[in-house]
Amino acid sequence: MLYSRIGLPTLGLCLLTSGWLLFPSASGLLLLGCGGLGLTICAHREWHAFQALRRAYNMAMQAAHDGFWEWNPISKQLKVGPRLLQILGYAEDFLPDTHAWLRIVHPDDVATYNQAVSQHLKGQSEYFYCEYRVLASDGCYRWIASRGLAVRDRKGRAFQMVGSVTDITDRRHHQEELEFLAQHDLLTGLPNRLLFAEQLGAALRAASHSGQSLAVLFIDLDRFKNINDTLGHRAGDSLLQILAKQLKAGLPAHCRLYRQGGDEFIILAEELASSSHASELAQKIRQLISAPLAGGTNDFFTSASIGISLYPDDASDGDTLLRQADTAMYEAKAAGGNAVRLHTSLMDQRVNRRVLLESRLRQAIDKQQLSLHFQPQMNCQSGHLVGAEALLRWHDGERIIPPDEFIPVAEETGLIIPIGEWVIRQAIAQIASWRAHYGDIPTIAVNLSPRQFWRPGLADFIITRLHEAALPASALEIEITESVILDAEEGRVEELIKIQAAGIAIALDDFGTGYSSLAYLQRLPISTLKIDRSFIRNLPEDGANGSAVLVNAIIAMAHSLGLQVVAEGVETPTQLAVLEQLGCEVIQGYFYGRPMPADDFALNFLVDRTP
Repeated sequence: MLYSRIGLPTLGLCLLTSGWLLFPSASGLLLLGCGGLGLTICAHREWHAFQALRRAYNMAMQAAHDGFWEWNPISKQLKVGPRLLQILGYAEDFLPDTHAWLRIVHPDDVATYNQAVSQHLKGQSEYFYCEYRVLASDGCYRWIASRGLAVRDRKGRAFQMVGSVTDITDRRHHQEELEFLAQHDLLTGLPNRLLFAEQLGAALRAASHSGQSLAVLFIDLDRFKNINDTLGHRAGDSLLQILAKQLKAGLPAHCRLYRQGGDEFIILAEELASSSHASELAQKIRQLISAPLAGGTNDFFTSASIGISLYPDDASDGDTLLRQADTAMYEAKAAGGNAVRLHTSLMDQRVNRRVLLESRLRQAIDKQQLSLHFQPQMNCQSGHLVGAEALLRWHDGERIIPPDEFIPVAEETGLIIPIGEWVIRQAIAQIASWRAHYGDIPTIAVNLSPRQFWRPGLADFIITRLHEAALPASALEIEITESVILDAEEGRVEELIKIQAAGIAIALDDFGTGYSSLAYLQRLPISTLKIDRSFIRNLPEDGANGSAVLVNAIIAMAHSLGLQVVAEGVETPTQLAVLEQLGCEVIQGYFYGRPMPADDFALNFLVDRTP
């Protein structure tokens, strides 16, 4: 008996007839009868029988598109079937032994192949299986999946292996394509953030061993949305492709470029001597992006905000480094864009405060922490009340949080939309209540955020709320800032026109702090122009300085357009006198009253209006 036990031969075997398996042995071929609970082994030494059986086996392998092989691990002798040679494109068998076979195995796969063979010979694996590349006759490597099973003596030592080979080149190429797509950006061909995370981890481990520094640069294009909106998304895609090529070509050898997504890119810079080198690299990248980019029918002009985080100075793990570079990038963008910022601990403190503030702000409406205060607007000549502005206040239970602290957070997160709707509802409800008690009161103004215009139907929302409260359109005025106009799409202008057509007055707030233009003053449906407090603060008694000249010019321009003028931030009798002399109609500021709760405002300015 040659074998005391044999594993179930599922690989590299051929079913000849019902219940019989053909299996190669050291002395020829064996027939294994599968009867009962065991395997019966019958040796057939007749040469013609061997030949017939081998032909049958080869035919089965041909039908299965597999190639047959037989190998002696002691003598290293190798026998390969014609189908295996056919797979590789060879006409003659030139593979007599292990050494000849290993010469055509891809150098990168030899170790993997040897390990798989060794494990099976030692009995550490149930069967031999390995996927690797082999040199074909055309000079290209083909992927094969090789399966095999060892034949062992009574002591368990392998003296024969037999198996089959399957050509899996197409499958592996398809797999490689899928892996490439999973790790690369389809538009630019750059590695994506998944591959970045993997390679950053490897770079951090290498830097830890070498003691060198590395940097993560987070790049965000400035005003990329304008390109998509004006030239179309195809032009925007073209810009990203051109920029990716430009950046990749201009990077030093120790840097790798990735596309984070949208208009954001990441650079991983290794082997840095100091933080100054990272800053120099970022400035070079910034200048590269700022240079005109030729794009066929379009020449693109753009800029970028770049944030930098350093290992090991800022953090030792990839997630934190990326987050800190992102934080630094936002600091660069907040500085006006086209800038570079290194991460600092103060940035993290500001971010943490903003995150906490956002969380609390989301609960402010439900907890009834928001309220409206009202600041009077007085006639400059008579000192009579002619209106008021509703101003949002937030008391979180511990302190009053200034608007300039939470309004930007509400703008960035989109919370300004539900908060803005709450302000409109609350202001209209308060106007209705005052009118019921005091008769016709002056117009109350509310501020609208530019982001509220991003959602269609703003005009209908305001008009409907007025109708529900049975209030005339003249009861309400809305205030907008110049940024609504500067970023305006036609839909936003149409919303303003619809509001004006309903009879609701529109005031332009903070005039002079943006990119003031006579052109948009002429085409927009505004009735009031509010001069920003920064111009009023420096008004002298004789009205002869630069601020007075500017205020005089603004008032004259507004009057030439038929607009009423409101001066904000009036605090002293001197300022009031100068404004009166310059012809300003309405003033608003601490001189007549700070913003105050509704009850205080009614007590101070409305009680004498009781019907």
